[in-house]
Amino acid sequence: MRLSVMALAAGMVLSTAALAQAGDEPITPERDFSGVWTTYVEPGAPPFSPRGAAPPKLPFTPEGERRHEEYRHLTGEDTAAPGSLGGDNPGAHCVPYGMPTMMQSAGGYPIEFILRPEQLTMIYEVESETRRVYMPGHGVVPEKRLPVRQGYSEGHWEGNTLVVTTTDMSDGLDQRTHPHSEEARIVERFHLVPDARVGKILEYEMTMTDPVYYTEPVHFTRRWMPLKDGHIMAYNCTEEAWLRLLDARRKQMQAGQPITASMKDVIDVYN
Repeated sequence: MRLSVMALAAGMVLSTAALAQAGDEPITPERDFSGVWTTYVEPGAPPFSPRGAAPPKLPFTPEGERRHEEYRHLTGEDTAAPGSLGGDNPGAHCVPYGMPTMMQSAGGYPIEFILRPEQLTMIYEVESETRRVYMPGHGVVPEKRLPVRQGYSEGHWEGNTLVVTTTDMSDGLDQRTHPHSEEARIVERFHLVPDARVGKILEYEMTMTDPVYYTEPVHFTRRWMPLKDGHIMAYNCTEEAWLRLLDARRKQMQAGQPITASMKDVIDVYN
């Protein structure tokens, strides 16, 4: 028994040493933003900002503009009222948003951060969408990564700011606010600031570069505050029907026909 305990203790020491060699940094109180967060609301402001503000004008390349306008036509967004969020969108059909939209879209949905020395896990309530940020010495080697909607994210600390770089994203043509190609690269910065009213605020900024869609880097910022007694509810569907709907509408558009295809044309559950 004593030998077993000693062996176990030795194994724990070796594991701790291995983690230290991997460069893991401790999660200090100044860095720890684990918990459930919601969009920061200014004092006296309504909990949800009113719609109507026009989206930012993005510096699209000619190819980016062409693809973005085609998508807006496929979804009916180009005929919506100016400044509205009209038109169809993947979220309305239970499709995970992917990057960077899952970090930009808020509505009434919270996001949970689970921060450990080796990994940051983010769970967005919408579609139960999950991201993982791997810290140095952890994660997947480049040759084994596959392009996905969330991409592949690596993080490191610069003081008390967590810097995250995301690559290996699949083409995000259906991202409403900041679409991107597979060549996009996103850099995010997370850091905590004290706040007398809500205790602390999580500040966030994003910079995305993409030579296919944009002529220059594009930026986005936002702030979260703790969601008191908050928790993440289950909310999940699938992506395939949404992609089939876009294909059906594209065929109609290419044939010069009105775009009339709807979900009931591509999925049995609507019949």
